[in-house]
Amino acid sequence: MFPNYKNGLTMKRVQREDILDFMTYEDTRDGVRKATISIKKDRRIHLGDHLTFLFENTETIKYQIQEMVRTERIVRESDILHEIKTYNELLGEKGSLGCTLLIEIRDSE
Repeated sequence: MFPNYKNGLTMKRVQREDILDFMTYEDTRDGVRKATISIKKDRRIHLGDHLTFLFENTETIKYQIQEMVRTERIVRESDILHEIKTYNELLGEKGSLGCTLLIEIRDSE
């Protein structure tokens, strides 16, 4: 059916074993980033000049978690689990869609 769904219409959640330590992730980051940008391209809806909705899936959420672990140099297991729990909530519940609203204002003033 759909590769990121399990049990009908529930999006597969990112699991702890899906997340690499930040140094290992760094070795594959360029390829992962390129693939994720490609995935996100078809999941974006622009509304006017300043709003973009990004409909999340398992891969986009996994990428966000990996980037947070990398950027923040997160190594404590409880902190990694917190990131996973927080970002998984963006996937929505059974029968719903999860999306991120991006507000894009390029003028610094």
